[in-house]
Amino acid sequence: MRFLFPMLYIPIFLYSYTLDELIELSHKNRVVESATHSLGAKEKAYESSKSSYLPTLELGATYQNVYEETAALAENSLRVQASLKYTLYDGGKKGSLYSQLESSIDASKQNVEATKNNISLDVARLYFGYLSLESDKDATNQEIEQLKAEFKRLDLFYKSGSATKDEVAKIDSRLKNSMVMLNEIELESQRILHTLEYYTTQKIQKIDDGSVVTLNEQERVARADIESLEYEALSVLHEAETKKSENLPKVYFDNTLSYSDYYFEDKSLEGSFLVDTQNIAMLNVTWNVFDFGARSKNYESKYYEYLSKKSTLEHEKHRADVEYRFAKKALEIAKLKVDATKATLDAASSTYELVKFKYQNGTIDNVAYLESMSEKYDAARGYERALLDLEVKKAELIYYSGKDVKEFL
Repeated sequence: MRFLFPMLYIPIFLYSYTLDELIELSHKNRVVESATHSLGAKEKAYESSKSSYLPTLELGATYQNVYEETAALAENSLRVQASLKYTLYDGGKKGSLYSQLESSIDASKQNVEATKNNISLDVARLYFGYLSLESDKDATNQEIEQLKAEFKRLDLFYKSGSATKDEVAKIDSRLKNSMVMLNEIELESQRILHTLEYYTTQKIQKIDDGSVVTLNEQERVARADIESLEYEALSVLHEAETKKSENLPKVYFDNTLSYSDYYFEDKSLEGSFLVDTQNIAMLNVTWNVFDFGARSKNYESKYYEYLSKKSTLEHEKHRADVEYRFAKKALEIAKLKVDATKATLDAASSTYELVKFKYQNGTIDNVAYLESMSEKYDAARGYERALLDLEVKKAELIYYSGKDVKEFL
């Protein structure tokens, strides 16, 4: 007995990611997560440092047994104590340490933003690069279809003796070259998808082509990576100041309350000079008077490190300014390129239609026809690439203006 099971055909739809979604996923990857954890570690270190300057209370207990009992030492004794300690003055180290940690936290915050901004720009470049390849693929497929149709037509003419073998071979050669080009485009498209998978930690198989960058006139602000460097330099400067403060006097307060029980084996040794309850308050002052210049050299070392950071910061500021001006110029050129490639495409399309008409009427050979066809599709690819390159240039200007590309989609 046979059972027939109806087959259910369930269409599988591949999710198509927009640029905004790709960037959003990328902002949650391991690189951003690592930068965020680094920020969290510094915030905890700051909280720990603040707590270390608060009064501390320590509890302790001691049991003592001696071999030979004396009037001052009972055979068995038990002591319980509580100590309150507080740093009254540390030479200004506390303020410098707080400033150092606060600057370090600010540097990490800016580093998180800089990481996200860098990722946004990288993903935008990949996104529009992929769309550019897809446009190339469409134009190449159209060219292949026309070449196939022409090859089929010429092959019939060749079999009837109306066309030469050389004419057919030229079409066949151009067709094979176009097929190779198509495979190369597909390979590069897959490379971009794999790279996006690295950024997003998601399997990316399809990309939506509707995203554009909306560029408005925006005031330029300091880039997050530059601000991060600035806070790093300040952090090192404050750290140098903590080293310098070690040459100043330090004042500590210590108060210890204790209670003791004494258990004499020989009761005759018990005396009234042993105190059960005692409170001892101490004010301690320490001052590094001479250490062969060790602390001073430690300060100088950190200060030179600060000067190094400051020089790097000034260099990066200058480079950021150059990159911003270059991005503005590149955007202007990209706009002109769109107009130029559009004019080239219009001219190539008109020329192709004229050459095609002459070729089909036998007034010109297929060499001129193939060259005109190639120029037409090259112009189509160039125009689409120019349009998408314009989007990349807008994204780059936004980045070099100190903004996140994601905010302008």
